[in-house]
Amino acid sequence: MKLLVLFFLALIAYSAAKVMPMANSNSLSIDQHGKRVYADQAEDKCDYYCGEKDPSVCATNGQCLLKFESRCAMAAYNCRNPQKMFQTVDDHRCVQDWEPLCLESDLREFGL
Repeated sequence: MKLLVLFFLALIAYSAAKVMPMANSNSLSIDQHGKRVYADQAEDKCDYYCGEKDPSVCATNGQCLLKFESRCAMAAYNCRNPQKMFQTVDDHRCVQDWEPLCLESDLREFGL
């Protein structure tokens, strides 16, 4: 009986330690351009799974303001571009003239 219990506990420990691939290939991730892609297409450590309910955020890099789709999208961008990182600021700053909004040329330079 003790042998059976030990075998059962070992089996549980072994199954808990195994890393299983995600069965749901519909989970979304963010690519290096901040666009949503399926997680099974993700290629690097900076691909984040971002939930649908994550609210948008206003952020600055010290040069201009940008409204990111979510905190997760901003984190994915910052992971890929540590030299050009954005930090969150109050949302009202993206709609007022505190600092200029990022221009199209800025977005191309930032890789967005």
